[in-house]
Amino acid sequence: MYRFIADIADNYGLFDLHRNYSKKDQFYYNSNDVMLLHENFYLKPDLLELKFDKTNKSNEYEFGKLKFSSQVDGDGNDAIFHYAMNTMSTKDKINIILVHGWRSTVNKLDCIFKNSFMQQGFNMYSYVLPYHMERVTKESTYNGEYFITADVVRTLRVFRQAVSDIRALIRHIKEIKKEKVYLVGLSLGGLITNLVCEHEEIDALVSLFYANDVAFTIFEAIPGKYIKRDFVNNKFSKELLSDCWNIINPSMGKPVIDKKKIMLVSGKYDKYILPTDSNKLWEAWDRPLRYVYNCGHSGIVLLKDKIRYDTMDFLRGLNS
Repeated sequence: MYRFIADIADNYGLFDLHRNYSKKDQFYYNSNDVMLLHENFYLKPDLLELKFDKTNKSNEYEFGKLKFSSQVDGDGNDAIFHYAMNTMSTKDKINIILVHGWRSTVNKLDCIFKNSFMQQGFNMYSYVLPYHMERVTKESTYNGEYFITADVVRTLRVFRQAVSDIRALIRHIKEIKKEKVYLVGLSLGGLITNLVCEHEEIDALVSLFYANDVAFTIFEAIPGKYIKRDFVNNKFSKELLSDCWNIINPSMGKPVIDKKKIMLVSGKYDKYILPTDSNKLWEAWDRPLRYVYNCGHSGIVLLKDKIRYDTMDFLRGLNS
């Protein structure tokens, strides 16, 4: 029964996902560009003075947008975070950075966690991925179109930019404000947060239905079928793509934080992120805490109460 429901939900989601796809072949590859990008890919960002644009205030919280210039070239524009800042509490503040999924919005995670996090007095920063929402360019025909494509070089640049943007905010919080940082990522956002925690000393990671090997997903899973089409039409193999993109594959590295600070969530019947790939990360990271729910990728909607409960229970345990 669980699998039946998961299949229906994921199939509907995939049908909706593929209503929009790039009609123009996006393929581009240059071996020299790839090699240059691999050099200093995870260069530590500079410490920035951040400016907050307040848009609203309610009770103990201030809401608005945080913008700053990305420190690496990713073909995107300024880094953007939607924030909810606790203006009352001054002791032991915890900051949550949330990272949404591919072709999604910040609302997907906000609707699950926002009330619970605010009840705990946490500061929240919801990161807008490049080519999504306000960062969509005029060339895009839909939200998130140019984040992952068959343009091998641009995809690397955009991943590099996303990781750098988040690390820049982490540096500000940890070194200027001297406060804790937790990361919560969903799907593609889970992949991004997983990469961040391989290079930054954060205080906790919650990675939900996380992507891992993007080359594998494009060639072996349904969500990447139109991107795969571009690669196949240009006779570009999965093996070569894996080699080009291994630097954005978290299972090729290790987190720099204690695995007791990590919580992973996967779907047993996930058609977006295949279990063989999510298992690979779990094994590579020496098996941190992981929940495998009886659901597909759509579990983020169908099981949001369970996800909220397990996440809050995990975070409370870190501070007990």
